[in-house]
Amino acid sequence: MRLTTTLIFIASVALPGTVLAQDIEAKREGLQITVGTGIIAAPTYLGDDDYQTSVFPNITLRYGERFTASLRGLEFAAISSSGWRAGPVLRYDFGRDERPDDSPFVIADDPTTDLVGLGDIDGTVELGGFVEYEARSFAAKLELRQGVDGGHDGLLGEASLSYRGQFAAIGRQAFYSVGPAISFGDDAYNDTFFGVSAVQSTASGISQFDADGGVNSIGLHSSAMMPLTEKTSLVGFLKYDQLVGDVGDSSIVTERGSKDQVTAGLFINYTF
Repeated sequence: MRLTTTLIFIASVALPGTVLAQDIEAKREGLQITVGTGIIAAPTYLGDDDYQTSVFPNITLRYGERFTASLRGLEFAAISSSGWRAGPVLRYDFGRDERPDDSPFVIADDPTTDLVGLGDIDGTVELGGFVEYEARSFAAKLELRQGVDGGHDGLLGEASLSYRGQFAAIGRQAFYSVGPAISFGDDAYNDTFFGVSAVQSTASGISQFDADGGVNSIGLHSSAMMPLTEKTSLVGFLKYDQLVGDVGDSSIVTERGSKDQVTAGLFINYTF
């Protein structure tokens, strides 16, 4: 994968693990900037059975509970009242390259040529919205996005439910979040990333496959945050997802990869 694809792919899997820390920081008023670095182990591409370990810089800008900007995109809570948050989101999917490439962020990997012959998928601007509700120790979130310009013109989304609590760790109060998550996509999105045409099958050696829409993955996501100082925190996350439906049955996954996807990471962040 090219350098930018590697960077944004890592960002997309890392940020869900730092949501807990972001939510806690969002309780503060005014502008906050978080910078940090972390190490992440993740599949080389979604559906792969080979993993890469990378060092990733985290940069996030927040304004209270309303606005968040990061490498993953922009999110604005037009509604923020009585436990409800909702508003528009803008994301950018950097697509997928068929040929792996060196990246200074990757510190350990098993280079893969699984996708050679499938062709590149260009990056895509995605527009959509989210709705989130928090009550006591529980939080639920739904996000939907539509590809509007680029490599795919499909509809995709994620839904999650989490339980949040606290525990004592080395004399400090730490916070954790755990719960189920699902992802889904329509015919256009799934066939772009998991379909194999007759031409692609001949070029790659992967069996022809037509991927329809539906639920793409079900999983369990967890994260924890421990404040080290007033402005510094340690954030770790672990998530397991199983690819299901036509995505799980795709010949790309069954012949070259795995339905089981695990991602883990550890970050140290500084907020000012």
